[in-house]
Amino acid sequence: MTKLYHTATTAPAPLPFRIRLSDGRSRTDPASFTAEEIADAGYIAAPPQPDHDPATQRLTWGGAAWGVEDIPVPDPVYQPLTKIGFMRLCMFLGGMTPDMLVAAREAPELKAMWIMLDMAEQVQRDDPEVAPGLALLAGLGHLPLGAQAVLDGWPAA
Repeated sequence: MTKLYHTATTAPAPLPFRIRLSDGRSRTDPASFTAEEIADAGYIAAPPQPDHDPATQRLTWGGAAWGVEDIPVPDPVYQPLTKIGFMRLCMFLGGMTPDMLVAAREAPELKAMWIMLDMAEQVQRDDPEVAPGLALLAGLGHLPLGAQAVLDGWPAA
């Protein structure tokens, strides 16, 4: 691995092709730089990089030492569903049976939810009506496995 150097203001990197010495001279053959010339030009050997998993972690530089931090997991992007896809999700993951679907469609407490669903072209997981509508379906016994099962199983893009 290439030896890395830093200055008081730079992150570790390979030495540049040209270094400028304190007396104003410059040197242009990194293979011939002596330790004294490197130090005179203001470069400090960086400590070895710590072991880390590049797939889940990234290296940070704090001016004199390396650090390792976890790469944040991005929030999932959920797929929009067709209305029938949404109802299938309620049935397969929420435990809704065809009889429960018919009963839920006829329940007066759910009329507003069905009006909103009928007007929708697609169903988005983060629509403000979805979680409360699922909670109401579950609360009335039409989603025996619960609203959270449907939300947890929503397909991501």
